[in-house]
Amino acid sequence: MSESRYEECEVLKDGGREYLGVRLPVEIPPRPDDRFHTIVTGDRLDALAQRYLGDASRWWVICECNGIAFPLDLSFGTTLRISSSDGLVFTF
Repeated sequence: MSESRYEECEVLKDGGREYLGVRLPVEIPPRPDDRFHTIVTGDRLDALAQRYLGDASRWWVICECNGIAFPLDLSFGTTLRISSSDGLVFTF
């Protein structure tokens, strides 16, 4: 058994910063049609993605817009920027 669960993860580099994982962060610049949502009890990113973006599987767009590393760790009262998915390119 490995000493660390991160032992076999790839280290990705972007400029002078290093990231542990499978992909580099995506920058989603602010847009005039961005919307904002303040977290209340019971909010989940997949439900917010369905509500604002029309697709629950795009929860990661909200994470990228707000620098959320742990999607299950939402803080009550935090205001999220939700960028329109128009103009974003989704590649997998």
